[in-house]
Amino acid sequence: MENASREFTPDKIKNMITHQKEKYGWDFIFLGANIDAISTGAQFGISEDFAVDYHADEVGTKLNYEMVSEAVVKLRSGKNIDRSWKEGIERDYKGRSRDK
Repeated sequence: MENASREFTPDKIKNMITHQKEKYGWDFIFLGANIDAISTGAQFGISEDFAVDYHADEVGTKLNYEMVSEAVVKLRSGKNIDRSWKEGIERDYKGRSRDK
């Protein structure tokens, strides 16, 4: 899937995500650079707790990998992922957005 897809509409993606969540218990994380990740993720059925804006630079991307890695480790150890997984990314995004 890519951003200009004609085959995969937001509704089709939302239905696919809902199916995987309900049938297999999957979790989805939506990372968005240069878009509103919260509203875009919502179009796909991804809650605000699992969507985050970030700076698409070396610092922001590295932070994403670190936070997502920690969330995956937590999930694989049998724990639930809550909105705390994205706090570091949000802090970085908001802090550096004010500086611009």
